[in-house]
Amino acid sequence: MKRAALVMLAICGCASERGGAMGDAASNFDSARGDAPAGDAGNADAPAQQFACAPAAIAGHQEIDCPEGVHMDVEVSAACASGGCGIIFDVHGFTMSADELDTHTRMRQLAPPLGYVVVQPTATGLWGSGDHDDVIWDFAAATAAVLHTDANRLHFMGFSQGAILTFHMLCAHADAIASIAPDSGNGCFAGANPSVERPILYVQGTADNIQPWSVFGPPVRDGILGAWPFGAASSIGAGASYAATRWTTSSGTVFEFWQHDYRAGALLGGHCLPVPNGSGTYRCANAEFDYSNEALRFFQAHPRGQ
Repeated sequence: MKRAALVMLAICGCASERGGAMGDAASNFDSARGDAPAGDAGNADAPAQQFACAPAAIAGHQEIDCPEGVHMDVEVSAACASGGCGIIFDVHGFTMSADELDTHTRMRQLAPPLGYVVVQPTATGLWGSGDHDDVIWDFAAATAAVLHTDANRLHFMGFSQGAILTFHMLCAHADAIASIAPDSGNGCFAGANPSVERPILYVQGTADNIQPWSVFGPPVRDGILGAWPFGAASSIGAGASYAATRWTTSSGTVFEFWQHDYRAGALLGGHCLPVPNGSGTYRCANAEFDYSNEALRFFQAHPRGQ
């Protein structure tokens, strides 16, 4: 199904219109679930929210064309079409597409049975430029509004350029995002920390030829650790070629750092996704853990507010 239309949604209880290009994060998502202040509930004069593109409240796979050449693949289960599910944005890397990414992550298969709507955007160019951030956020708000999703379960994950976009979203909208799980990226925690603490699972290869360990490994890890009051490190997993470490802040916010030595050929080196049950060019050889399953575990354990 392909749709390209201006979608207008009147949402009762919405306290304000979207503020600025990226919008008011908490207002968009909380009002979409009817969580605006009690005094605003049922206000017939509440302003309509306008979205340039949006999914439909029906089950199945949807394909939606959005502004700036961004194309959305959306997977909605029968249960999620009725409302109450979370949202996972699963964002591809440079030269990839949503379809190619899904051969690796299998999110269309894995996430809906756990109660998530899956959104996989496709665009040419670099997500890291920030050029499409407004389109992504507008679609997140539209999805929340149309599918009446759980405002406490909005999550982002992504690979390479998709990981950079994931960090962008956290820095801009930490109040609305529950948790993130980027693989090989940066773009936050460099003097512009998120407004609130949020759980993060971060994956990086030590042998990465595209986004090298020296830039995207310890510097990203240490930037996160320096932003909030984390306690001592604890090991949560290890194998012949990976190690996973967890830190927790005094308020209970978790950071997990998964480093690995896997490779995906001479060109990419360790710039790969540890998805032993997936397929595709960017699949790490001989991975001992599954990034997709770990991300889903993490998202389930870390909704907003817990």
